Amino acid sequence: MRKTFQLLFVLFLVFAWCTTFAQDMQTSNGPIPKMKLDRAHEIVNPSQNRSTLAFGHSSIQLSTLSMPIPAGTPFTLLSPWTPPVFASSMVKTPGGQYYITEVGPPAQLFQLDPGTGAVTLVGNITGMGADQPNGIKYNPANSTYYIVSSANLYSFNLGSLTATLIGPFNTGGLMIDLCFTTAGVCYAYDLGVDNAYTVNISTGAVTLLGPLGYDANFGQGMSYDNETSTIYLSAFNNATFTGQLRTMDPGTGMTTLITDWGFDQVAPFHCDTQFGPPCPIGGPSNPNPPNGTTGLGLGSINLGWTNGVGTVNVEVWFGPQGSVTKIYDGPAVTSYPTGALQYFTTYYWWIVCKDATCGTQGPSWNFQTMQDPNIIIYEPFNDLSCWTPIGPLGLTNWSTSNTTNAGGTAPELMLSWTPSFVGETKLLSCVYNTSNPGVQHSLSLLHMCDWYADPAPSMGLGITYDGGATFTTIWTFTPVGGNVGPEVVNANYTPTASSFQFVLFMNGDSFNIDFWYVDNIVGPAIPVELKSFTAKATDGVVELSWITATETNNSGFEVERNNGSEFETIAFVEGHGTTTELQAYSYTDRNVNTGSYSYRLKQIDFDGTFEYSDVVEIDVPAPSVFSLEQNYPNPFNPSTMIGFNLAVDSKVSLKVFDVLGQEVASILNSNLVAGSHQVDFDASSLNTGVYLYRLEATGIDGTNFVDVKKMILTK
Repeated sequence: MRKTFQLLFVLFLVFAWCTTFAQDMQTSNGPIPKMKLDRAHEIVNPSQNRSTLAFGHSSIQLSTLSMPIPAGTPFTLLSPWTPPVFASSMVKTPGGQYYITEVGPPAQLFQLDPGTGAVTLVGNITGMGADQPNGIKYNPANSTYYIVSSANLYSFNLGSLTATLIGPFNTGGLMIDLCFTTAGVCYAYDLGVDNAYTVNISTGAVTLLGPLGYDANFGQGMSYDNETSTIYLSAFNNATFTGQLRTMDPGTGMTTLITDWGFDQVAPFHCDTQFGPPCPIGGPSNPNPPNGTTGLGLGSINLGWTNGVGTVNVEVWFGPQGSVTKIYDGPAVTSYPTGALQYFTTYYWWIVCKDATCGTQGPSWNFQTMQDPNIIIYEPFNDLSCWTPIGPLGLTNWSTSNTTNAGGTAPELMLSWTPSFVGETKLLSCVYNTSNPGVQHSLSLLHMCDWYADPAPSMGLGITYDGGATFTTIWTFTPVGGNVGPEVVNANYTPTASSFQFVLFMNGDSFNIDFWYVDNIVGPAIPVELKSFTAKATDGVVELSWITATETNNSGFEVERNNGSEFETIAFVEGHGTTTELQAYSYTDRNVNTGSYSYRLKQIDFDGTFEYSDVVEIDVPAPSVFSLEQNYPNPFNPSTMIGFNLAVDSKVSLKVFDVLGQEVASILNSNLVAGSHQVDFDASSLNTGVYLYRLEATGIDGTNFVDVKKMILTK
């Protein structure tokens, strides 16, 4: 696919000398050439902004569309529409209407129905002469619409469809679109000189911010998201020949790639943002932990901050990169717990201070947890400081990429097909050490291979003791007929020396893949080692006990029970994460009858992987005497559990009375088998106070048992 594109692109360049939209020395505000290039959307830099929506029009798919922001994917195609010439820009009004400009001639204005995506003609735009409307936006600070052409700024009357010239930009290039902040600051960018500017809306004079950081060409769009104070570009990158979603730094004009759309073009583009006066609620400040803190432990962290002036309610947003969610929305607080965290993970959070009518979102803060102290290897590929390409082939093919294709978080390792070669390329790690040579170790990694053609080269991971001259393969694969991954790979290896290095390798024709992505090579030093697991039955209950010698990333244990049919989970006992000290655990199973039972433990890591223990079996004898246990909890609200033991099969009555002796509830009246029993009592309908519960049991052997205990309901 890539190579077909290159051939088509060369042919296109030859053809482009004679076209209106040439790509050699000329730039264009029009549509991209209609070349068929299938390529999936690729999220390169997950943004931490709150999610919203944007609308647009694809000149390739000839359809209006919507997309989630900030992800920018997937597209939802709304309604087919073929503009007369080229649809260039989109604006949203304070009333929620959307309009699209058409470059013409004649220049025209269309209305978009955001519910259906249908487009209808409003009329011709007048007052621009031979100029074309490249961009149209609304300024909430002065309630005025503005249009940019390649060289001029216009004000625009939406009622009469008349544009009035304000003045020239004099950038020497080709202005393509503009946007406004809630305070009325005007931003615009020029694809002829690839620069961003602020614009004086009274004169059209511009002030240079700086370069865009990409080669802009053809029609593209711009929008300001008032809720997150973010400038978005629906860009078209001439270097990659793909449409892209980018954000722009309002201070420097530099853009950051968020999502690459492949061969597509979205020029009309606008976020579904809300207009109005700036929210008077002050923004949050003073984050705790301070922004950028590293090395924090795994226990729940109490996020802290100072609310802005006028705050009545707050929203708390929190999570790892790409998975930030709202964890609180309620009355104003100044702290909130995160819950348990994971090793060596960057977490993002922000606060929205609000009242009943509007809110102000604070900046995105972050912190990073500590690295697992018992990890031999941890390689997130933030850079290649620990890795060295070794020749003779493929030395320039290895790099880090700000992508997430392997399934982790950006950045990740990328092996590119170009420059192409046939043979072997290797990437050598720094030296790792182990105190247990000759003992089997384990590791995991994330990877994804973007296949191009068969026969694809073989790729994988090896271990070496001579600097990569020779290596033993730990894991390898060869893609056949399609992409591989993204997937998690788990592999075992046994070092034969205390010091060693890893080798990532590819052997074959690099031309037959596009890219290979690798991330998060992790090798724990120790497993969860279970020293013992026992069960003991006494008085109609089962006491389970177990001891671990070591633990790595141990979230905890699910306790499972089988009474002759299948195992079921009856409890969860939290683990100790990572430790090399002995840890003792126990669990009491009170919900058992007389009979035989089997128990096992399901040990679960923080990443969800799990392993079962051996099974222990136990016989639960019938209780030797009748007894009534104290309810638990006590005091309670509104429910509690009552336990009792039956020495023989019995007719049982369990009732509740108030302190005056009046019956207020009948919990049980039935025949039960010998053994231990538990019942739940829900006192939602009763008032706070002291109550008595009475058990009466008549055994099949003629035994009569009666007992009464006191319990306290507190509401």
